[in-house]
Formats: sequence, structure tokens, C-alpha cells
Amino acid sequence: MRSLRPGIVWLIVLTIGVLFRVLLRDHLYLVAVIPYMLVSVATPFVILAGVRLHRPAHRAGWLFLAAGQLLYAVADGMTVADDYLSGEFLEPTPADLLYFGYYLLVAAAVLLFIRRRTPGWDLPSAIDALVVAFSAGLLSWIYVLEPLTSDSELPLNAKLTQSAYPVLDLMLLILAVRLVMGAGTRGPVLYLVLGSLALMLGVDSAYLATTIAEGGAVIETSLDCLWMISIALLGSAALHPGISNFDRRTDTAVPDASPIRLAVLAVAVLMAPGVQFLEWLRGDPVGVPLISGACAVMFLLVLARMSGLVAAQRRAAVTDGLTGLHTRRYLAEALTTECRRAARSGHAVGLLMIDVDHFKRINDGYGHPAGDQVLREVSRRLKAATRAGTVVARYGGEEFAVLCPHTAPRELQSLAERLRAETAGLPVEIGGELLSVTVSVGAAVLTGPDPETLIHQADKALYQAKTDGRNRCVLSTPDQVSH
Repeated sequence: MRSLRPGIVWLIVLTIGVLFRVLLRDHLYLVAVIPYMLVSVATPFVILAGVRLHRPAHRAGWLFLAAGQLLYAVADGMTVADDYLSGEFLEPTPADLLYFGYYLLVAAAVLLFIRRRTPGWDLPSAIDALVVAFSAGLLSWIYVLEPLTSDSELPLNAKLTQSAYPVLDLMLLILAVRLVMGAGTRGPVLYLVLGSLALMLGVDSAYLATTIAEGGAVIETSLDCLWMISIALLGSAALHPGISNFDRRTDTAVPDASPIRLAVLAVAVLMAPGVQFLEWLRGDPVGVPLISGACAVMFLLVLARMSGLVAAQRRAAVTDGLTGLHTRRYLAEALTTECRRAARSGHAVGLLMIDVDHFKRINDGYGHPAGDQVLREVSRRLKAATRAGTVVARYGGEEFAVLCPHTAPRELQSLAERLRAETAGLPVEIGGELLSVTVSVGAAVLTGPDPETLIHQADKALYQAKTDGRNRCVLSTPDQVSH
């Protein structure tokens, strides 16, 4: 509870600031904006305080956020001074340049979080983020950017400057959605960061929409309050103790087709036809090429996403979750295919059945996690010692199988001995203790269309190897068993 107190204090400060901003709305401008400026200036220092308090393993992302918020506070101060003095800065103003620097620093921070939490390329999450971003971008274009760029009274530099804000907000939102939809720890810190960036996009878009609407007026008090909340949410995220492991990668993947994720994607995909229908009801239909193009792009993104899901399902069906080897089901299909091919061509098919010796002792003496570690290490060594085209599978429990097409008996026996020696060559480290691990290998060669016979002969040879004392190889043929 004590670790949450700074966050609670910051929430109280924010609440008081919003309350005073509302109460001072009718006072002199410089007085009315004091609560907003206090929150804006305090936020970067609150982020630094959170980093110092909770000491996250990687601080770079949070330092980028603090630097970005400091630029934002300086730009706010310049904007307030400009409004009060009625300055005639040409857009982009010096404050605009600092605001743009804020976006770049925050984007760098979010990118660091993404790379820490999900090393490598996470294409499914990237596609999901693109679907959501494309939908949000369509709304931004129709209701903000297109009306703004069509306003003939604004000079070009003002159009470009004002248009940059929703575009940059959208960029941050894309990164935030990608952060949420990727792997990594969940919790308040993640959702506070997402809430801050999403609210910033909404408020900036509302500000532009009110300024370009005919007869519209900017409601400074409401927008300032929302900006204050958006800024302060990043401070709340930094003060939460969850930042200590926020960018630490977790082995638990995000559910790839959770109801919430599917609902978000469904709303995003239906946004384009929904907007067209609403505009038709208003008597102001949106251009057909725009909506058609948006629908086509999102259809292709969803198609790519479905293709990835199907590929992932196929991989999961034929891949053992613990070892990463092929499953028994995959081996059975591959064995049937190879036996039929061997019957037509006359080439021999070899099969190795491999069993980890005294595996029950490992589980009983060191625990099941240690047994899992041994299985993963044995799998790695078997895979490393086999050639391309060989099928290595986990047959069940502590038993493995290796399918070797176009392999003569002598070659198969040589491979079996190599796999046995490779496994027994180095001990496996378990909890700081070195454990010797050996395997027994049964081998069989067959030229014919009957995979069951080949499996039976390899099993028979494996039984003989275990009977003879384990940590040895036995080659079996339909009419003989040889050591």
C-alpha cells in the first residue's frame, strides 16, 4: 500500500488542479491557466520521481517520456505567453517545434517499450495495430484533416502545422495499440500509457474540430481539463510500482483471439461502412473512392491476419509445445508418405526410437520442471545432430522418434550412435547441479508401404537396448536384431 501512496497523492493533485481550472474559468487568462501549467510542469519531474522510487530495470524509455513531457511543458509556457501577449508568430511557431519534439521523444519511448517486451518481429500484433490505426486515421481524415485542408482562408503553413498534430497523435496511438496487443506484462501501467495517448489524440482532434467548425468556438476550460488528465496519466504510470517489470518480457503470450481483441478489430473494420452510412443519413455522403479504398485496405489486412492465424494453428497442431519438435501426429503422416514413396522407388526408410534413460528418477529426484528442462535439452541436441530432411519428433513422454528417408542400415546405425554420443557427451545443468543424461536407441530399416511394421521393429530394438543395460543402440530388421 505504501508503494501506491505517491500515485494516490498525484491523483489528488490532479483532481484539485482540474477543479480549480473549472472554478477559475471566468478569471483573468493568466490566472485561469495556472492549474494547467502546474500539472504540465510537474509531470516530467513526477516521471523522474517514479523512476527513482521504483527503479525499473531499463530506464531509457521512462527518461525519454520525462524529456518529452519537459519539452511539452516549455511549449505550453510559450503558448500561454503568446496568447497573453497576442504575439504574431508565423506557424509553425517555436512552441510548435517543441511540441513536435515531444511527439518524437514519446514515440521513441514507446518503441523502446515494445522492443523490450517483444524482441524480434511480432507480425500479428503489428497487423492488428494497423487495422485499428487505419480506422482511426479514416475518422481523423474525414472529420479533421479534410475540412482543415479545404479551408481556403488558412495559409498553407498553418494548414500543415495544424494537420501535423492529429497525424502525430495517430502515430503515437498506433504504437500504443501495438504495445497493448503485443506480448508482455499487462496491468495498470500499460493501460495508463494507452489512456494518455488515446486521450491526447481525442482532445487534439476535438480542438481542431471546434476551430474549423462553422460558428464553432474553442471551449478552453473543457479542453484544458482533458489535456491535464492526458498529461497526468503518464505521471501516474511512472508512479505505479508496476513500472519495475513493465518492459520485462513474459513467457505468457497474449491470447491471439481473445473476445476483447476480436471486438476491437470488428469495430475497426466496420468503421468505414459505418461512417459512410452516417454521412448518408446526414445528406453529406463521403466520396466513394475514399471508402472503397479504406474497405479494400482493411479487407487485405484482415485477410493477412486470418492467414497468419491459420498458419499458427497449423504449426500448433504439428509442433510439440514443450520441445518445439514435431508431434507424433506429424510423424505418423510423414512416415506413411515416406513408406509409400519407398515402396515405389525401392529406397529404404529408417526410423529411430529414442528413450531417455531413468527419466522417472529425474522427475522424482529433481521435480517435473527439471524433467522438462532435460527434455528440452535432449530435443535440442537431437535436432542439432541430424541433417536436413530428417524428421525429429516427440513421440510421447520421454520418448523421441527420428525419421530418416533414403537411409541404409549402416548409415542409420551410424546416425543412432552419433545421437547417443551427442546426448551423453555433456551433462545437463539443473539448478546449478550437473546431471548426466543418456538415451537408449532402437533403429529399424524397411523398404515397403507398411509404417506399422517399421514402428514395431524400432520399438523391438529399443526394448532390446534397454534390456541390455541402456545407453546403447540396437539395429533391428524384420528378420534380425543386431547390436
